[in-house]
Amino acid sequence: MGNNKRIVYDRLYLQMQFPSLISELLDCPGLLRLRDVRMANNQFYAFPAFANTSRYEHSLGVCYLAGITADHLHLNEKDKLELMIAGLYHDVCTPPFAHAMEEVLQAKYGFNHEENLKQIITGNTGEFDQDFAQIYLGKALKLKSIWQRKDARTIGIDLHRIAKIAVGSKDEILSSLINGHFMDLDNIDNICRAVSAMGIYDKNCDFADLAISLAKSFVKCDGKILYNAEHYDTIKKWVQMRDYQYSKIYSSLDDFSYQAMIKRSIRYLCENRVCSANFEKELWKKTDTELTQILLENEKSRNLMERVLLCKPYHCLALLYVRGKDVNQFLNRHIREMEKKVCYYLSKEMGIIRYADDNLVLANYYPDKRHRFIDSSEWSDSCPESKIKTREEGSILGLFTSSKVSGFTLDKIHSNRTLRRFDKNNLPDLMNQIREILKDYEVIEYGKEN
Repeated sequence: MGNNKRIVYDRLYLQMQFPSLISELLDCPGLLRLRDVRMANNQFYAFPAFANTSRYEHSLGVCYLAGITADHLHLNEKDKLELMIAGLYHDVCTPPFAHAMEEVLQAKYGFNHEENLKQIITGNTGEFDQDFAQIYLGKALKLKSIWQRKDARTIGIDLHRIAKIAVGSKDEILSSLINGHFMDLDNIDNICRAVSAMGIYDKNCDFADLAISLAKSFVKCDGKILYNAEHYDTIKKWVQMRDYQYSKIYSSLDDFSYQAMIKRSIRYLCENRVCSANFEKELWKKTDTELTQILLENEKSRNLMERVLLCKPYHCLALLYVRGKDVNQFLNRHIREMEKKVCYYLSKEMGIIRYADDNLVLANYYPDKRHRFIDSSEWSDSCPESKIKTREEGSILGLFTSSKVSGFTLDKIHSNRTLRRFDKNNLPDLMNQIREILKDYEVIEYGKEN
């Protein structure tokens, strides 16, 4: 069963070959939904090709790299197929607009796409077995029917093990290859595919060759998957490329704003939905297009989503860097509180008579994914930078407003009054408002964190 190959053409790797069992899963409804779920969290006006890169093509890419790694590590057929299936299915439970929607659902409902994924792959969806398992157009995963076939049972394909590999279970040796905490096959393909599409890196870089070389940089040693120290230079190049990519994303203020607008729209949908208790069990299965239509039909979210689609972003008030333990979870839980605090500040101190406008201020954050390094225990041998640790957890906090008071340079005239200029001289006052909420965290201007 594993010897027959199917060729699929890819923008990054050109020709990808898959074993027959994997080929039969490529039209699985759970995967087909991902054709209309972006890798990016929003439309990314600054990077249009990246905005049109789907999680379906990314999932095939991860699966392809998993096959290369499996051959490099000399895995047996069972291990290889289970690793490839885990790579193929790792994003199946990613909601539309990806992290943007997931952060809203996590804060409000405790939504966890990895826990969902484990249940969906194993078929253990409890009371929602009938409806919850129907992921796309009323259809469930094809994986279970393939697993029940005689040839799959002969090999011993284990759905529970596939789920463990996909979600990064610590008791499964292969899980770090798909869901590790530093460099895994998922983010190897993610970074190489994204940077290639964004057009921001060395035009002479062979992204496919880099990704394939990285897929061969793992070794099995003493029951663990480690990074081969002989590939240090290649891994370092990938780290530099990843850091550069995220810096570019963080500095694209319009796209930062669009994500804030999308997240607020989704929050409105949560707050105004009658059956909110089952919200995530219904809407995480939508595509980007379907959720966009739902948001356009909702009275409170319509205006924001129209602005997103028409490329009319909110103006940036400030970019701040917030550092401290569990900062991303804290920001996710207190976004609305910060929005209201800044809104009141602009209304009272800056003279903007729009405090009743719930959309005057939007806040958004990006977890800082730069400057992450491999601990010395994860190398097969010592490396020049093996003792460097990941710096303290940080996040980029963006504050945006629909008022033209932003940009640090504009005067605003309203009701025959000239407002104070909101320039960098006013930034300390604004930061003090935020510090009242983030009192346990360091808050500084973005760009001054190093």
